[in-house]
Amino acid sequence: MTVERAPYPPVEMGPHRVQREGPIVHVSIRGNTSLTEMQTLVSVYQATVDEFGYLLILLDMSASGDLTTPARKHVTEFVQAHPTKIASAIYGTTFYLRITLELISRSVRVLAHHTPAMAFHATEAEARRWLAAQVPLLRAKG
Repeated sequence: MTVERAPYPPVEMGPHRVQREGPIVHVSIRGNTSLTEMQTLVSVYQATVDEFGYLLILLDMSASGDLTTPARKHVTEFVQAHPTKIASAIYGTTFYLRITLELISRSVRVLAHHTPAMAFHATEAEARRWLAAQVPLLRAKG
């Protein structure tokens, strides 16, 4: 999948790195994530959905810390509002965070009656390949 990277400057979000690459939002979580940081991230997610009609989240959790409860609730509300427009590929996660992300996904399924596409991967390259395969599916749901 070829992605244009130039038009989107990096987003400042505390110690974390956020870079839009067309419909992909590549997020590298570094340490704990606060509500303010999550609000910034969700605004990037929303802008991507507004521009492309769908969102591909590439999430590097290799140096992540805790996700505060308010931050978790905020991102869950966003995902609940767009369950058929999001695919998330996650790599570098710990067991604890993987369980947390699975619980968020399950809560969305219960409340929104849809489960956003989400998969865990060993490497970034693997995650990118999986996201590329999700594009036609997300466009079809459009």
